[in-house]
Amino acid sequence: MGMTIEAQEARKAYMRQYRDRNRDRINARQRGWYARNPERAKEYQRRYWERKAATGSIRLPWSAYGITPERRKELEGIAKSGEYADIVLAAAFKTDRQIAGHIILSVTEGIPYDHLEFHGRLGRCCVGRSNFYGLRRRFFHYLDIALKEKAGGLA
Repeated sequence: MGMTIEAQEARKAYMRQYRDRNRDRINARQRGWYARNPERAKEYQRRYWERKAATGSIRLPWSAYGITPERRKELEGIAKSGEYADIVLAAAFKTDRQIAGHIILSVTEGIPYDHLEFHGRLGRCCVGRSNFYGLRRRFFHYLDIALKEKAGGLA
């Protein structure tokens, strides 16, 4: 069985204080490891950047998705109306299954991340603010694609 949330928070606070008190020693240890293992360090960095490139950034701006401010407001209105609730739900799950509920509440009810981070019904949001809003932009991208496909299928 894992640690309770209180124990996890206490451990995080302790580790934060430990890193603050021992920053020079930790940095010296890391520099020493990199000096002794240059090939392994290069391999770790290569794998990190390849994985990062494969997954893509989740913090892309609106322009990367081709969504104008007018289209964004239109998509927000569609999501809030509830007319396409099934498409909204599918887009949220396609974006990220773990925070789909947080995204839906943010979009449909206009609740900011600060109020969703520790939501009473949904629990804690497992991503930070920047990633949340990046995923929210991706949600609108998927919603836009799904609505365009639906409109194209009806024509």
